[in-house]
Amino acid sequence: MRTLYSILFLALISFSCTEDRYYEDNHDFKDRIWNMEETAEFSFEIDSVELPYQIKLNVRNTMNYPFRNLYVNYHLSDSINSIEDKLLNLQLFEGKTGKPYGDNQSDIYSHQLVLQDSVYFPEKGKYKIELKQYMREKELEGMVSVGIRIEQLR
Repeated sequence: MRTLYSILFLALISFSCTEDRYYEDNHDFKDRIWNMEETAEFSFEIDSVELPYQIKLNVRNTMNYPFRNLYVNYHLSDSINSIEDKLLNLQLFEGKTGKPYGDNQSDIYSHQLVLQDSVYFPEKGKYKIELKQYMREKELEGMVSVGIRIEQLR
């Protein structure tokens, strides 16, 4: 009987998750190449300013990616103003061993990194996130996709 209660308790905890996916979209790169001029753009609408959000970055790369890290310029704006603009240095491979980080499925490695935690948007309305590779390579090979996931925290 005690085991049954333990199982029910664990099930209740796993189903009462504290965050919900509010928005998610990914930008796929043709021929697995992220061109320096290509901007991945994500537009979404915020309809609740009472609760905080968590913004995550999705990255998918192959073993053909030639570097251990990835520099990405992250820009968040509303319809009028820039809210956040920063350069991210993402570690995709372990520095000493070259072992890839992330979860893999065949030759593709998936990473999900928290960009901003407990963000309160100032107003309801339309927002946009832009991502650009900043590796100074005209054609960055081994990049499958980048994306944004926004979760509403409770």
